[in-house]
This record gives sequence, structure tokens and C-alpha cells, in this order.
Amino acid sequence: MTPSDLAARAAFAQELARTAGALATRYFRREIEFEAECKGPQDWVSAADRAVEAHIRAALARAFPGDAMLGEESGGALGDRLWVVDPIDGTLNFVHGVRYWCVSLAFVADGVREIGVIHDPSLDELFWARRGEGAWCGTQRLSVSACAALDRALVAAGYVPRHPLAAHLATRAALFAAGAAVKDMGAGALMLAHVAAGRYDAFLEPHMHPWDALAGLTLIEEAGGRVLPYPGPGGLAAGGRVIAAAPGLYAALAALPA
Repeated sequence: MTPSDLAARAAFAQELARTAGALATRYFRREIEFEAECKGPQDWVSAADRAVEAHIRAALARAFPGDAMLGEESGGALGDRLWVVDPIDGTLNFVHGVRYWCVSLAFVADGVREIGVIHDPSLDELFWARRGEGAWCGTQRLSVSACAALDRALVAAGYVPRHPLAAHLATRAALFAAGAAVKDMGAGALMLAHVAAGRYDAFLEPHMHPWDALAGLTLIEEAGGRVLPYPGPGGLAAGGRVIAAAPGLYAALAALPA
């Protein structure tokens, strides 16, 4: 793809994330009523997720009809030019009225992460990155933290019930034993954006779907962070393990129990 093709998509993605966030906010504020549903143990979905994803899919189809889209709620096919979308990451928070959720969009060309956009409507923060062009929050350039010791680190450790509980607890125990502070705010994409912004020093999760991971990993790499190669051996649709951190912490995190 040409630089101008990517620039057009990056600009469009930022505006689309904002309009998608505005629609999601109408549901969050109950200006549009909806019912929450469970897809599995603590795996929530709602009409808001589906409506926002439909909005994004329709907008992308109009603007870039040759591009493919993979969405959390409605699936899709992989392609050489692929948008990967989570309409509302942090749905558990969203349906309970907790203001820690986001819209996540990533664009992948020929298997390479090119664009990542994460919009936090609650704080009106738009995180975005283009490969080779840096990571930004609005017009402010982002850099990961300079932290190089776990006993000074604030680490986000994601967990959902599909992860083996014993392994997750072993990882948390190792982090606590090393002196780290550990949080899980319940929205992986937004926690990754906050690593890129230097607010968290690192993030790790034993498995993330691509719609949760790709945009944030793009942000972190462009902000100077280090990430575990993603996806895993199963390919993009299968997702994989995520470690993303300030460079001085990566080795210590990679050595923890998986």
C-alpha cells in the first residue's frame, strides 16, 4: 500500500472511532435502552456492542469497499487489507456503568500492523498510531515509561474466565513477590493504550483475541515499548499471549510463569 493509502485510512479511523464512541456513549448513558446478555461466564454482550460494530462495518464498507473486516460480534473474513474491530472493549464495565471501556480499531496490511486507534469516550481521549510515525494521544506524542524494576512497576494483568485460574494466580503471585503493584481494570485494549502512554509500566495476559490486542500493540511499539511477537502459532484469528512493556521490564515479565 502507498503512504497516502495508509494516511487516508489512519485519518478515517480516528474519525470513525470518535463517531463509534459517541454512539456507544448514548447507550452507556441509557439515552438508548438496552439489555445486557451473557455469551459465557462473565462474557457480556449487548445491543450496544452490535449497533456500534454495525456502524463501524457500514462506514468502512462505504469508505474502503475492498477492505475486509473482522469484528468481535459479527466475525468476518481475513484479507490482505484487514480491519480488526472491537466495538466496545470492556463490556462488563460498560453494562455495569463503570467508565473504563473503549472502541478499538486496527488495520493490518499483508500481515503487518499498520494502524491502531483506541478511543476512550469517557475521558475523550483518542490514542492513535501509524507504523513508523509514532504513537499519539490527540496531538501529544506518547512514550512508554522508563521503569526498569518490577518493585517500582505498576503492571496490568488481564484475566477472563477462559484463562486457567491457577496459572493466572501463579503469575500474579510472582509479580507481587517481585514487588510489583498489579491491577486489572477489565478492558485490555484500553490498558494497552495506557501502557503506551506511560501510565502503566506493562501489561500481560495469557491470551487475547486480535480485536482486543492489535491496536494497543501497535500503539506500544510506536511509543517505544517492547512486545511479545503476536499472534501465536495459531495465526491471527486464534490470537495469542500478550506481553507488552517498557523495555527495561520486558525480560523480567517474559521470565514469569505463563
